Amino acid sequence: MNDRLRCLPEITDHVLSGLKADESLKHQILLSAASGREKRKTSYRTVIALCCLSAVLVLLCVFALGSKPAGDIQVIPAGSRRSSPPVRLEEMIDEAAELTNP
Repeated sequence: MNDRLRCLPEITDHVLSGLKADESLKHQILLSAASGREKRKTSYRTVIALCCLSAVLVLLCVFALGSKPAGDIQVIPAGSRRSSPPVRLEEMIDEAAELTNP
């Protein structure tokens, strides 16, 4: 590792031997180094993805809060000692008999 670090100036001189920067490029490099990472652009993909996610969350909340239960729901508890059916057969037979007999 130390040998590589010692050879670094020679390697960069060899690799970058034909590269020359004019004054405007040097000025751009110095400005970029001075400003650092202060100016970071937000990509359009990120903004679009966050907007879509927000819209989906809003729609989910609207549908969740706007839904109403449909009609009366009869609840029959499970596991009780006394269970009574929601419709009693005896009552239905008596009602049917009353309707057939004038």
